[in-house]
Amino acid sequence: MKTQLSPVQKIGLALLPMTMAIYHFVPESNSSLEGMALINYGIAALYFFISFGDWPKKTNLFRLVRPRINWHILMAILLVSCFSLNKDVHVFALTPLWLEVLLILVLFAFVFIAVNEQLPLWLSNSLSFITGIGILVLLYYTIVLLPTIPIAIIGLILLGLSIHLVVPFIMLVMLIQCVRKQSCINVRPKFVMTGLLSAVLILMTYTGLYAYHSNKILSAQEDIVLNEESELPEWVLYAQKCHSSFWAKRTLGLGLLYDKHTSDWWGFDFNRGSFSEIREHDPLLATAALRQGTIELSNEEKVKILSASANTRHYAYEKLWSGRDLKVSKALTDVRLYPAYRLAYFEKTFWIENNNKWERNQQEALFTFYLPEGAVASSLSLWIDGKEEKSRLTTRRKAATAYKQIVGVEQRDPVVLHWQEGNRLTATIFPCTSSEARRVMIGITSPMKQKGGYLYFEPMQVSGPDNTGAKEVIHLKVIGDTQQVHLPRSFDKKARNQYLYNGSLFDNWQARLRLIPLSEKSFAFKGKEYRVEALVSDRYFDPSVVYLDVNREWTQDEMEQMFIKAGDRPVYVYTNELMKVDLSNMDELYQQLSEKAFSLFPVHKITDVDSALLITKGQKNSPVPTELEGSAFYNGLIKSFSNYRKPLSCLLINGQQSDYIASLEQYKLLSCQSINSYERESKEMDQWYSQYDLNSNAIALPHSNMIISCSNADNELNNRVEGPSHLMRLYNYHAVMKKAGHLLLQDSKQIPEVIYDMCDAAYIVSPVSSLIVLETQKDYERFDIDESVDSLKNANLKDSGAVPEPHEWALIAVVLAIFSFVYFKFK
Repeated sequence: MKTQLSPVQKIGLALLPMTMAIYHFVPESNSSLEGMALINYGIAALYFFISFGDWPKKTNLFRLVRPRINWHILMAILLVSCFSLNKDVHVFALTPLWLEVLLILVLFAFVFIAVNEQLPLWLSNSLSFITGIGILVLLYYTIVLLPTIPIAIIGLILLGLSIHLVVPFIMLVMLIQCVRKQSCINVRPKFVMTGLLSAVLILMTYTGLYAYHSNKILSAQEDIVLNEESELPEWVLYAQKCHSSFWAKRTLGLGLLYDKHTSDWWGFDFNRGSFSEIREHDPLLATAALRQGTIELSNEEKVKILSASANTRHYAYEKLWSGRDLKVSKALTDVRLYPAYRLAYFEKTFWIENNNKWERNQQEALFTFYLPEGAVASSLSLWIDGKEEKSRLTTRRKAATAYKQIVGVEQRDPVVLHWQEGNRLTATIFPCTSSEARRVMIGITSPMKQKGGYLYFEPMQVSGPDNTGAKEVIHLKVIGDTQQVHLPRSFDKKARNQYLYNGSLFDNWQARLRLIPLSEKSFAFKGKEYRVEALVSDRYFDPSVVYLDVNREWTQDEMEQMFIKAGDRPVYVYTNELMKVDLSNMDELYQQLSEKAFSLFPVHKITDVDSALLITKGQKNSPVPTELEGSAFYNGLIKSFSNYRKPLSCLLINGQQSDYIASLEQYKLLSCQSINSYERESKEMDQWYSQYDLNSNAIALPHSNMIISCSNADNELNNRVEGPSHLMRLYNYHAVMKKAGHLLLQDSKQIPEVIYDMCDAAYIVSPVSSLIVLETQKDYERFDIDESVDSLKNANLKDSGAVPEPHEWALIAVVLAIFSFVYFKFK
């Protein structure tokens, strides 16, 4: 039977999804009480007056007699208005996606059970089941908002906004009336009870899982008591018990990543740090934590544990200002591939918008860039007053000092790019205002990976301000002759060796090219010549002792396989001391070590570096060396490498590498190669690790299967640009890490001046050098940041020295036209 609704009710049903759409587009802001956050409140007020159209005749107008569905529609719109205003005034933190979806279902069920005509049985049953779930949700919000009811009553004089605080309570009462008095003909009490009990069961299950993982992490206290001689900080032992990043965020992130209940009158603990920019209010978690309790650790310890176990390190980096309202609106990526040199250079430009409507609001953007292995930053630009300003290279200390003074005190324009452990960079940009989009560009020089007969390019991954709905243009150009590039279907070929993508933000793609011979052309600068050669191995490393870095990522079969393949070689693992593995203790050692989510193998305890082989496998998340500073472990690491001779040979099972191992490889304290399951089974251990003969003026890039060598150039060849300058940039970066990685790990003041000179000449970001853009020349002079005179300066897309051909100029025009369209459309 067709349901008969009055025109007023139809208007209400049309307004409800409209308010939900408006809620979706309301930006997160900081208590401005203006703009889109108030629109839904206005719609609720409008519908209140429209509903007078259904006023029954011969009744007092002021008795507010309306059909039940009208009141249900009004309260549903008001609840949407509640969550819209919450995006502005932050009574609660962000609403998780699962709850937003659930509330949509609950609100429609809340409205349609009030229809005064019988709905199909299946629909009534479904609506009743959802209503049961909704009762528990509304009960939760009613309870946590109880302390605010006095405020709601007093605040009714303020435009009536405080009525939002009692909306969940009013809706809860209306639902209970529908069920108990059966005043809604479409309510099926049995299905309501089933829905309610199902919701309670889910809550109990969630609470049980929360308790299990909390107790698992707290079991680290036993290890702390039993292992008094542990060299690691206590927080590392807690982090090693975090077997699930999902639950680590929830058990340790209360008050940081998630709202938590407190005993004060307001009911919640508030945090305005970087974590608060993504903090959520999860009713399931808040209830579970109230029942089970929280893990009592300091915020500093929790931040370190989360960084090491839940990939939240981006939010732990220091910021001077909030970035809550920032959003990446669009991006432009321009890629140059040099298959004859097995390297790439790409520039990524971001437009950052501030959604806060207060004109004077200034916020700080933080980006973390996850680089391809072996890559280095070689360019940085910031647009000031519409003009691109190129960066200057300076020491890390000078850059940090200048940025803190200008941003923290003077509040003017800078951007700074720092090197971080684990193949990461961080960039901070200030100020980002609502008046115009802030534009910043970073350039990366990266080796390409060789696998079989192909070369692979992958872009960097980025963490930063919210990029939901952002648009991106990607232009890829291959320098030199090559066969077709294998790209995702969303790329269109626009000209010879040139491809274009135009769509949503896209950073999870890959380019594949067939391997071609290495170029014999070189690049010369300041009397030095840089060229590429194939990395050739004619022998293998036969270790005399094997060390296994076992953790939760290992299977018992893998450990047994390594032991068998080692043959007569002694095999060691590390518990709280180096333990020799044999058949009698292997199972026990595996059970003990596999309890750790990650491992930090004490490579400084390996004395026979020349003859030892470390075999490792691990999840990416782990501490990085500098996070261990101050511990006996870190001091032992530093002391050991003060007598640094050569890197330790290290094998990565299936290429899996933790941030800890990746950092040691960056410092050139480990020399890592990968081995897959087929190679482990088909070859003996003395054929697992290849050895290369390298002179002191060459650096190896094993993943690209090539070396870059440096030699004295003839006078005629000085400053030759036949090859790309990226050869020198990559060489100097890896040479710096090779020559001084052990000193850089210590943050030593005894770093030779030649190390700074090499960074300056190649214009690269390293542990001792950073790129920075300041607003005025006087700022550079004040902080003694001189412009490099005899260096490569910022890298650029025309590095090959080739002049674009006519068809290339046409493509450039197409790219500019498309990007201009995207820019002005979304401006």
